[in-house]
Amino acid sequence: MHGLLGSLVLLSTANAAANLAPNASFEAGAEAPGSWDAFRPAGARLSRDANVARSGNASARIDSDAEGAKEYPNFRYTVRDVKPGEVYRASAWALNREMTDIGAYLTLEPYSGAQRGTFASSDFATASTDQWRHLSVRLMVGEGEDSLVVCLVAHGEGTVWFDDVELVRESEAPPESGATEVTLRLRPRTVVCPRFYGFGAQGDYFLTRSCNTSKGVDDADRKLVLDRVAAMRPALIRTFFDYQWWEPEEGRQTPDSEAMRDYVGWVRFLGGIGTSVLLCPWGDYFAYPAWMRDGEQRLPHPDKRDAMVRSLVDLVAYLRRTEGLDDVRFLCLMNEPDSAFPVRPTPLDEYVRLNRLLDRMLRDRGLRDEVFLLGLDECQSGPLEVSDWFRTNLARESRCYDGLSVHTYRHRYTPAFVPWFAGRQHALTAAQTDGRWRPILITESGYGGGTFDNPENGKYEYGLWMADFAVTALREGAAAVLTWCLFDTYYTDELAQHWGLWQYKDHGWEPRPGFYAWSLLTRYTRAGSRVIRVDAVPSAPSLRATALLSPDGKLTVLIVNRYPRPITVRLTGGPERTLREYVYSAESIPTPDQRMIPPSGTLRAWGTEALVVAPQSFVLFTDAG
Repeated sequence: MHGLLGSLVLLSTANAAANLAPNASFEAGAEAPGSWDAFRPAGARLSRDANVARSGNASARIDSDAEGAKEYPNFRYTVRDVKPGEVYRASAWALNREMTDIGAYLTLEPYSGAQRGTFASSDFATASTDQWRHLSVRLMVGEGEDSLVVCLVAHGEGTVWFDDVELVRESEAPPESGATEVTLRLRPRTVVCPRFYGFGAQGDYFLTRSCNTSKGVDDADRKLVLDRVAAMRPALIRTFFDYQWWEPEEGRQTPDSEAMRDYVGWVRFLGGIGTSVLLCPWGDYFAYPAWMRDGEQRLPHPDKRDAMVRSLVDLVAYLRRTEGLDDVRFLCLMNEPDSAFPVRPTPLDEYVRLNRLLDRMLRDRGLRDEVFLLGLDECQSGPLEVSDWFRTNLARESRCYDGLSVHTYRHRYTPAFVPWFAGRQHALTAAQTDGRWRPILITESGYGGGTFDNPENGKYEYGLWMADFAVTALREGAAAVLTWCLFDTYYTDELAQHWGLWQYKDHGWEPRPGFYAWSLLTRYTRAGSRVIRVDAVPSAPSLRATALLSPDGKLTVLIVNRYPRPITVRLTGGPERTLREYVYSAESIPTPDQRMIPPSGTLRAWGTEALVVAPQSFVLFTDAG
């Protein structure tokens, strides 16, 4: 067990169990609960109710009319002087009455001064009944955050009550390290992940489609983009798919449509450079043809859901058998089935049934052994939590999945990823009954933006975070790590992607900092590698390292230094070999030719030679080509 994870599961002091929430049962106060602040938008009334209580004599009450229904009125309490690495848990009991929309829930919101960081939300008390529901949420304080706000929130029209709030510090911050010299010992016999499927990205092409050619994208642009992808050699690219491209009318398939020709050409190119493809339908109303659609529901019309699965299997058969695209190796039923809860839910029973149907139809067509079926594609959990969707889905169905797909955009502070991922591993292990190893693949990751725009993406820090997140995920056992996303492109005439590793034609396809960090990971690691443990002596929590051994014995060592000081490092634990050094630092990017970072030197590993890892930098050592 890593030291950080160990610290998370221990209640280190008596103070960890103390309830930090004042007036937790709202017994004090007159018109409003004492010691609590309130956000009172127009159309909302926040009060202390002496006639409704779960315990004691009172509760906190929020009434919202149509005007206040969407403004998130809340009671709030602030804890000052929190420290990075501390874990807090908030809980409360909530009661809804005639409440529309999502109802009552809790949030924990960290702040760095006045700037809010990545917050965590509890489940929603959506049912309007006379039963109190227990809500809980956890959060780890991130770097630079100095206060934490617990909020009792209502969203929708109606009335909610809160009572018996608890706010506790579950674990202390990890001890600070003053180390300036560290020995990293590789443990080749301690395998963290027996088969790594690789680094990659969400990678939608569209560059031969009119939405891009109308903006001047030509053969020279496409060559530049494809040459850059070929140089990166990503192991796995996730691609979205729209049923309208393939079967616009039931029974009439259009493999020669502009969109299908673009998609097939992109997949063929990826296969030519040794990249595997994950096929993932968008899985929402806007990507269904009219014959499938059920208003704006996440799934097609109930009468057309089986036909949707049949159409997907037809597509897999077409790509692999007719077009010979055997790089289509991974398959997912739909993107983020839990993303629209509770407003547009994907019924869990139906999601499970459709995955079983997909499994059976693939077997009937002789395709099942040719594709790796991923389940869940989960996205909605908090920074530390395992969602009810995740647990319940696995409890009902895990045998038809070869592995699980998960997404995260809530781990800007990467140490918080450790308990988040461990919870998923534990849930998966508990649900399995057949003894098979099922890996967990992170098929989307990032922080700092919406679906199509990310103001953080042009910053050096974002590229460093990408490397840090990748190293942390490997250390904890993730079997693949994909970033959102490969490059900027237009999805429609108006809708553009701005999360890419490089910018669009109007900015000369200029690389962003993340390109320089991520391309090292994709080029110098291999699918099929074993991820092995690396121990640091003395412990230095903000110096993170891992290593991969490829099937042909090539070694890659990844080191991220998040300290504001240089760290002298020595490598031990393996046979002597010479490794090339690549450094992502503020001094090494951008490269003059906008190409990948070149080697900066060599290291004779396992000897007495030491290396200095610059502050806030990422270093990769490898003898892989």
